[in-house]
Amino acid sequence: MRAIGKGSLASLLAIGLHFTRIILWIAFFGLTIAMLTVPFIPAILDLFQSSDSINVDVDTDDIESAGEFIEVAYYFVTVAVMLFVVNRLLEILKTLRFGSPFVKENADRFRSVGYALLLGELAKFAFGFLTLFVDDNVDINSSMFSWLAIIAVFVLSEVFHEGSRMKEEQDLTV
Repeated sequence: MRAIGKGSLASLLAIGLHFTRIILWIAFFGLTIAMLTVPFIPAILDLFQSSDSINVDVDTDDIESAGEFIEVAYYFVTVAVMLFVVNRLLEILKTLRFGSPFVKENADRFRSVGYALLLGELAKFAFGFLTLFVDDNVDINSSMFSWLAIIAVFVLSEVFHEGSRMKEEQDLTV
């Protein structure tokens, strides 16, 4: 199977990333709605409980708004980072399909992917720190594999930067 051009591996990967992007956008909008509504759930339930016409039997003590908000915010940031990364990968694959992947823009795209992944991992620590102040155990894990992947993306960024520089020199050579 070819790596470049129409019907190539890059084209198949792009199709998969387009579907992934659609799913991530749906998740992003859902999490945006959740971010806007979770802080107000206890107030809404109190409003319904105080109303005589509607009888809602929900114990508001079971709802831990702060912990749920931190968890929704964590997933919101995670999906936002994933959406950003997928969009940058699609831009990189577009240059690959057209046969010129070693351009300065791809090096910059890989670097921005690295920074986004780094921001996502640092956000995990920030959300983990916030959970110390809330009586809730939000499962936020960071692994060495994630940090190794971030380092690999920064290395790829430098490889593409050097490759684009060498390509520019080669194009100038007669």
